[in-house]
Amino acid sequence: MSAVAGQKGVHLEVGAFEEAKVTGDPALIRQLLLIVLDNAVKFTPKGGRVEIAVSAHDGQGALVVSDTGIGIPADQLPHVFERFYRGDPARHEADGAGLGLAIAQWIADSHGARIAIDSQPGAGTRVTLTFPLAA
Repeated sequence: MSAVAGQKGVHLEVGAFEEAKVTGDPALIRQLLLIVLDNAVKFTPKGGRVEIAVSAHDGQGALVVSDTGIGIPADQLPHVFERFYRGDPARHEADGAGLGLAIAQWIADSHGARIAIDSQPGAGTRVTLTFPLAA
């Protein structure tokens, strides 16, 4: 993903990183992370920043992906996990069929995880994935 970000001129950074072991299908969890990172890079303009942080506390592991991208209007946030939903016309310019976040939601649900999105148009997006920690 760092090569894709570099080609686009987006700075990919790792912030706080605390070990957080979770149980699940490694290929699916990897796919979930790639979907979230791909969206962050895709919707962040050249010169922007995408940061990844990992933490663990209270029996939960959290991965947070924050970007300085175009953001998502509040009225569209309830729909972002719907299949084929692509939102406003600015999102139509990006590649994809509008399935990524629907798949991400399915993967999160199948692992007992939660996915939450906070966003402000023009100020970026923050995606938080929360998993139960492995015993």
